[in-house]
Amino acid sequence: MIILLDENLLSKKLKQPFLNKGYIIHNVNDMGWRGFKDKEIIDLAEKHPFDAFITADKNLPYQQNLIGKMLRIIILDSRSTNPNHLLPVMDKISEILSSLSVGAVALINDLGEIEYFG
Repeated sequence: MIILLDENLLSKKLKQPFLNKGYIIHNVNDMGWRGFKDKEIIDLAEKHPFDAFITADKNLPYQQNLIGKMLRIIILDSRSTNPNHLLPVMDKISEILSSLSVGAVALINDLGEIEYFG
């Protein structure tokens, strides 16, 4: 599985849980997509092809039409984007990611609780 981390998740620490599970992971900076709008990033990610997109942009499901996307989209509902704070959440995501169906949009909070959109 190939994963893309959004611009608000650039720390190399946040990649480690996914690398430990054997996933391939990049962030928007690695791809040269830093500063692009969400819609552009999602469209490019689908064409790449990435299998999953992880962001801390809680407004994404309200700002973008995510229905019919070929990506698993995970939105972090966290009180902080500090890498040390997010690491346990990223561990949880790395464990459940392969169980998400293509096109799933999931919100995950600091406790690892998951809520699905759509």
